[in-house]
Amino acid sequence: MNVSPYGGIAGIFVINTASMNKIPFLASHTTRVKDDSDPLIPRTTYKSRNGVRVFQRRNYHDFSQYFHAFSTIITGIFLLCLCVNKVESSRFNKERCTRNSINLGNIIDTLLKDYDIHLLPEAEGVNVTIELHVQGVSGISEITADFELDIMYSEIWLDPRLSFKHLNVCTTNITLKSDFREKIWTPDTCIINSKDSSIHKSPSENTFVILYEHGLVWSNFRLNVKAPCKMDLKMFPFDSIQCMLVFESYSFNTDEVRLLWHDIPVTMMEKVELPDFDLIGWSTDHQRLEYPNGVWDRAQVKFTFARRYGFYLFQSYFPTSLTVISSWVGFFFDVRSVSARITLGVSSLLALTFQFGNVLRHLPRVSYIKCLDVWMIFSVIFIFLTLVELSIICQLNRWERERQIGSKVLGHWLNQIRKTRKHDGKASSSVTNHSGNQTTDGVRKRAPTQNNTSRWTQMRIGLASNTAERQSLRTVHHNASGSLSMGDGTREKSKIQRWLRSFWKNIKRLNVFSSDKDWTITSVQVDRCSMIIFPLSFLIFNITYWSIYFSKIDRPM
Repeated sequence: MNVSPYGGIAGIFVINTASMNKIPFLASHTTRVKDDSDPLIPRTTYKSRNGVRVFQRRNYHDFSQYFHAFSTIITGIFLLCLCVNKVESSRFNKERCTRNSINLGNIIDTLLKDYDIHLLPEAEGVNVTIELHVQGVSGISEITADFELDIMYSEIWLDPRLSFKHLNVCTTNITLKSDFREKIWTPDTCIINSKDSSIHKSPSENTFVILYEHGLVWSNFRLNVKAPCKMDLKMFPFDSIQCMLVFESYSFNTDEVRLLWHDIPVTMMEKVELPDFDLIGWSTDHQRLEYPNGVWDRAQVKFTFARRYGFYLFQSYFPTSLTVISSWVGFFFDVRSVSARITLGVSSLLALTFQFGNVLRHLPRVSYIKCLDVWMIFSVIFIFLTLVELSIICQLNRWERERQIGSKVLGHWLNQIRKTRKHDGKASSSVTNHSGNQTTDGVRKRAPTQNNTSRWTQMRIGLASNTAERQSLRTVHHNASGSLSMGDGTREKSKIQRWLRSFWKNIKRLNVFSSDKDWTITSVQVDRCSMIIFPLSFLIFNITYWSIYFSKIDRPM
């Protein structure tokens, strides 16, 4: 056999020349090359040797195409037969699995034969994967600082002793009831920080165990758990709380059991929404805690709840704001409506106290100040200041009435002074001519005038609105008392005249001051100032309050 330069296989056939043309196939496929210069066209070369022709035949290109098509058809038929056989085999195996399902008990008995539940599945320890599926949160209590939720808790570990792949069973997993857990080794995990937990029974215990052919064990529980929450009410009602579930193996340390979170550790059946809280996030963590007898693995999940503050805005903030504003209505009342203004202020204070107590009734007794406490305290202060303003108004109003009465008395007293002055001018000449007894009698007759003058002067000094006026009246009273107490007939006329001139100057000074420079504050002026100061102060307080606390909120609003 020779290899042609064109890549084909050349066969050498030796036949008789007489019989060569009698073979149709050879006759039709044996042709002579017309153009030997073309190297790409197959050609046949003839050689004569003793009457026998030896020729080199061209490549069987057409035959190879026929063969390739034939082999493709054969291969397709073969693959089709394999598929049909596979389908029939699967249907047969399925029917056989259904018929042989009653033998699963025998499989379990075979696996549990010589099984020791006290031995670890592997000597180097077991990795236990845990995951949670949260069905719902029942509620959160601020008084007891805990929350209650329903979860599906799963734990997965590998126990090669429970592998049944070598038994050639048609199924890849077996679902078993909870009593199977009592017959195999379990990691003995628990929620170490729970206040209370129980397995749902509706109607039977909600647990199951799935055993896979290579020994993987999947155990699942449906639990109701009550666990503690960490609460910091300083930002109440704009606060957020954190509640945790902590998982540990109660019996095995890290040398025997290692807890691991699943790739998707926590899933939610639906969005958790409570009347007072929203679940805004969760996070998982893994720790190792050292006990006196070893180191234990700890897996914990932390749920973060944000309080819904809309209720407190409508039930606490808005009503108290209106209560504070309503206490300002008294500023527009007449200053003489004291009873109405007192009733309004006290009623506002009682309403605010009732609202504050209604909120505190549902909160724990903490010793620090909460955000709502600051609001309530300042609201009480604003209402209390309205009562203080009312007391100031009443006092000013009383002083005004006393000043009016004192002015009338002072006018009458000044008239008496003028009459006394005229009388003293006439009586001065007779003082030197009468005897000592008569002088003494004259002094005694004027003594009541001195007492009356002293009494009304002291009243006027008390009613005076400023220091200058009081000083003037004291000077008048001092001079008058000093002059009237002399009563001695030996007084010179010049001293009386000096006293009268000094007294008259003081009276003039008093009249000028009261008419031109009256700085007295009236109750009406205080009310008008309060109409501006109180609302402006409350507005400034609101801006400061909301700016400070909104900047401290560490959660989405």
